Amino acid sequence: MQLNKPLVLMTLAFLAVITACHSTKDGGSANFASITVTNRERDEIRRTAEQVFLADGYRIFSSTAGEMVFEKEASRMNQLAYGGLISTQESGVTTWIRVKGLIADLGDGVLRLQCQAYVVSHHGDSFFEEEKRVASFRSGPYQELLNQVKTRLMK
Repeated sequence: MQLNKPLVLMTLAFLAVITACHSTKDGGSANFASITVTNRERDEIRRTAEQVFLADGYRIFSSTAGEMVFEKEASRMNQLAYGGLISTQESGVTTWIRVKGLIADLGDGVLRLQCQAYVVSHHGDSFFEEEKRVASFRSGPYQELLNQVKTRLMK
């Protein structure tokens, strides 16, 4: 039996794309950026995270004992990359960065602060607003913010 090479290659490429785009059941937030903290209260972690994100130019969109959402307008480079040249020149159409944080209880006095960042195009538009997850390989700046939280909590 002779295989049709182009068909086999297309099938393998298709399978690779589908497999690479598959996300984990919990959304992979702990895989994006996270820290573990021992013997601290949720409120202390939340307040410290708020301080760090506010100092970095974010505003608090919402915050409860275990969940937080921070936002700030995207840099000019991100505006162009995600909004496009035309969109960035239109008045009122902006791209923002939204970071969703969660404090998860791992047991034995250990809590994990984890976050996932999103690019939000058409921010504030109830019809056109679109949230796109930031890829894991771009988690560096967010991991740095969480590391600052941990450093402050260790003092």
